[in-house]
Amino acid sequence: MTKINNMTELVTQPVTLAQISDTHLLADKSALLRGRNPWLSLSAVLQQAIAAQPDGLLLSGDLAERGELAAYENVRTAIFAAQRQGDRPVKDGVTDTALDLPIYWLPGNHDDLAAMKSAFQSPCFRGLQAINLGTWQLILLDSVLPQAQVGEGRLSSAALDWLHLELCQHPDKPTIVALHHHPVPVSIDWVDQMQVQNADELLAILDVFPQVKLVSFGHIHFEFQHQRQRSNRPSIAFYGCPSTHLQIDATANHRSPGFRLIHLHADGTHQTQVCWLPLEDEQ
Repeated sequence: MTKINNMTELVTQPVTLAQISDTHLLADKSALLRGRNPWLSLSAVLQQAIAAQPDGLLLSGDLAERGELAAYENVRTAIFAAQRQGDRPVKDGVTDTALDLPIYWLPGNHDDLAAMKSAFQSPCFRGLQAINLGTWQLILLDSVLPQAQVGEGRLSSAALDWLHLELCQHPDKPTIVALHHHPVPVSIDWVDQMQVQNADELLAILDVFPQVKLVSFGHIHFEFQHQRQRSNRPSIAFYGCPSTHLQIDATANHRSPGFRLIHLHADGTHQTQVCWLPLEDEQ
């Protein structure tokens, strides 16, 4: 894992990230997955997300359903198309290998990391790194457990050591940590069987560093938030992002595709909201 600097001019300006998660794209753009076309859902979500004029996209895993290279190429194409249709300035003739919007990505349990790296070679794609967002720092973690039985996750010793080092090196930078699997229970039994298996090790690290303000993840396919209290330190906010495809919480008020906007302010505070597309029968 390496560290890069990005958007260093945004020292005092708020930074907005649009979190896109669990897109589950297929190689065939016209194919259905569980009765819905994931390509069309993602395209609609991206159009709304780009209209919010974020400073970057945060792709939090399970971007492909079967880990196919063509599916990740479809992700790249969808993002490019949304920029061309939106208000972001993209020069005539620019290709999808030269996008202007920073895209931060990490893998999920459905993903193939080698295929992701192959498809996301453009400089605008930045995966599994510590990102300098000006006042803030974004840390992208790989929580995928090879040979997982039910989609559960685990953070390797190397990932935990790297996280600890990054936090030690930047004690004064408010930090957002992103990963695919949820490190805190979400109160759905079968979903919680698939969380980070060594979450206690992650939380032990996060609890020590007061600059860690929030943790955002995907995987659960519904909106979620939780405040973790710490002794003599501010609490940490944990946020789950809905899927751009299908939600799995039968009790949720929203069943349509969604995404999360995260606003990071220069004073170390943040705001966030989930944005939903209208249900098909409401359009």
